[in-house]
Amino acid sequence: GGASRRFLVGDASARAYETVSLPGRADVILMNAPRRPDGPPIRDGKPYSQIAHLAESVVPFVAIARVLREAGFAAPEIFAADLDRGLLLVENLGADGVLDAEGRPVPERYLASAELLAGMHGKEWPARIAVAEGAVHEVPAYDRAALAIETELLTDWYFPHAAGRPVSPAEREAFAAAWAATFDILDGVEKSLVLRDFHSPNIIWRPERTGSDRVGLIDFQDALFGPSAYDVASLAMDARVTIPPELERATVEAYCAARAARGGFDREGFEAAYAIMAAQRNSKILGIFVRLNLRDGKPGYMKHLPRIRDYLARALAHPALSALRAFYEKAGIL
Repeated sequence: GGASRRFLVGDASARAYETVSLPGRADVILMNAPRRPDGPPIRDGKPYSQIAHLAESVVPFVAIARVLREAGFAAPEIFAADLDRGLLLVENLGADGVLDAEGRPVPERYLASAELLAGMHGKEWPARIAVAEGAVHEVPAYDRAALAIETELLTDWYFPHAAGRPVSPAEREAFAAAWAATFDILDGVEKSLVLRDFHSPNIIWRPERTGSDRVGLIDFQDALFGPSAYDVASLAMDARVTIPPELERATVEAYCAARAARGGFDREGFEAAYAIMAAQRNSKILGIFVRLNLRDGKPGYMKHLPRIRDYLARALAHPALSALRAFYEKAGIL
C-alpha cells in the first residue's frame, strides 16, 4: 500500500504494466491483465481466442513462468498473484533489450537468444502444470485449427487493405487449400514448447549474467506445443525491427549449431519447418497489424508492413512453399 506506481508500458493486447517502487527495495512490475471475455462464435461454436488458443486469464502466464524457472531459464519470479482479477506482482528482469540505443539489432544478443532456444528445445516439457489449489493449466497444441485461423487474418484484414477489395470465395478457398497442403509437412517435424512471441519487445538482455541467464523471458502466456522452428522464425525475422538477411542467417546458424552439438538434429526438416512457420507467422502479423489500425485505432503498427512483406518473401523462397508462393504472387500479396 505504501508503494509508488508509474505506468511502464501497454502492448497490442488489453494488458498494461506498471513499475512499483518501495524505498530500499528493487522495483517490481505490476501486470494488469484482466480476464479476456470471449468474442462471438466464428467457427464450430467457438470464438477466435479459443480456436487460436490465446490465454484468457493470467493462469497460463503463471504456469509457464513456473516451468521455465524450474528448467533454469530466466522467467520472472511471481511475488503475488490474484488469479481471478488478473493482477500479478512480478520480478523486474531489467530494462535492456536486444536492440542498441538507436533501435538496431545487436548481433551478439540475437545469437545468444537463438542458443537459448536451442537449449529449450532440447528439454522435455510438461503438458499439465499445477498453478494453485484447483487451478491446472493444460498447455494446448499448436494444432491445424489454430495455425489455419491465424493465416486467415491475412485474407480477412491485410488482403482487403492491399487489394482495395474483399477476398473472393474462390480466392479464400485456394488460400486455405494451399496452406492445408503446407501444414501436411509439419506433421513430421519436431515439436516443443513454443513461447509464440519471442522477439525484441519480449527479450530482456542481462549482461551481468552468464549463459542462458543473460536472456530474460517475458510475454509467454500464449505458449503452446508446436513446431520448434516457430520461435526461431519469430526471433530471426523480428517483426519490430529490420533483421538484415545476413543476421537472419547467422541467427539461424547459431541455433542449428547449438542443436547439432547435442546430437540428433534434423537440419533439413528444421529448414522446411522454419520456412513454413516464418511464412505462417508473417502472414498472421500482416493481418494483425492492419486489424490493430482499423479495428483498434492503433495506426503505429502500419509502419512495420513493408518489413513483414520482405520477411514473407524470404520465407516463401523455400522450395517446400512453391505452391503457396504461387498463390501469394497471383493474389498480389508480395
